This record gives sequence, C-alpha cells and structure tokens, in this order.
Amino acid sequence: MRRSIAIRFLFLGLIPLGTALLIFSVRLVRKTWSGKVILEIPYTLKSAEFSLDKPGNYAIWHQGRFFTRAPLDEFRPEVTDLSTGDRLRLSSRLFRPHGNNGRNARMELFRFKALPGTYRLELKEGSSISGAENRLIGTIPAKRVEDESYFIQIRESLSRLLSLTGIIGMVLGGLCITGGLVSGILTFTTHG
Repeated sequence: MRRSIAIRFLFLGLIPLGTALLIFSVRLVRKTWSGKVILEIPYTLKSAEFSLDKPGNYAIWHQGRFFTRAPLDEFRPEVTDLSTGDRLRLSSRLFRPHGNNGRNARMELFRFKALPGTYRLELKEGSSISGAENRLIGTIPAKRVEDESYFIQIRESLSRLLSLTGIIGMVLGGLCITGGLVSGILTFTTHG
C-alpha cells in the first residue's frame, strides 16, 4: 500500500519537474529570436560599421513588411573585421528562425562568431539563399518589398548547441508533464 502511494507521488512529481524544464527551455529558445539588436540599417544603405563589446555568437536577420517578397536573391551580406581586414565566415541553417508581429516579418539569414572589435557589414551583389529557395520564392505571387521598409539587422544569438539543448528540453519537459499526468492517473485508477 505504502509503495503504491510512493509510486503515485513519484509519477505526479514529474509534472512540476516537466513544467520547470519546459519554462527554462522556452526561455532559452526565445533568446534565439529575441537577441539584442546591435545594428539595424535600411536596405538602401548597403554598408555600416558596428562594434561588439564581447565575444559570442551573432546573427544577420532581415526584416520587412509581411506578405511581401524580400530581395534575398539580390544581395549577399559580408562582415569584415576592420582591425585585420579578414572576412568572417557566415553560416546558415536549414531551418531558419523567423517571427512576425502581424505587420512585419523577420528571419535569420546567417550566423557568425566574433570577438570584441569593430566590424563592417556590407551588402554585396549575389544571393543570400540557395537555388531551391530562389525557385520557390519565384513562385510566390507577392509584390516586392519597398526598399525603404526593408531592414538588415545584426543581433546577439545563441550557439547552435544551446538552441538544440532548448528544443530538446522543451520536448523532454512536455513528455514529463504528459507522462506524469497519464501515469499518475493510471496508478490511481488501477490501485484504487
């Protein structure tokens, strides 16, 4: 009898554990989308300098009006360390973080690691998307965004490992909550 009560409370204890894990993980993943804005320039500017105070992971985002086509096939960003003249290596993800507020939409284009210093962001001729993405965008019947309402941003970001940890934590948190509820209910009904 005492053992079955202990098992019930053990299963029900998974619910607060899963809730805490879920809250922590959601906050961690939100940092991917809501990092501090370091630089924001209109697309028409094409070049700007920015300074970084700390080493870390940063991302290049683009932002424009919702339901308009961005000129992603017209430019490719480059980030240059002004102290050395070296270009930073930019990497993209298969599934890019994105968000919107109903009026404006934004999406991560590239990520990079950088040390403290002064850098230059330049929008060079080229394409920021793959050939398959370019063909897909060409099929969307949306008008092109106006250059004045289209912006490029540099934002603080999380490392890929932390983002992945947050996603896995959300899944585990959800499983703990669900498993705790189901197992707790089943132990109450089967053991009276």
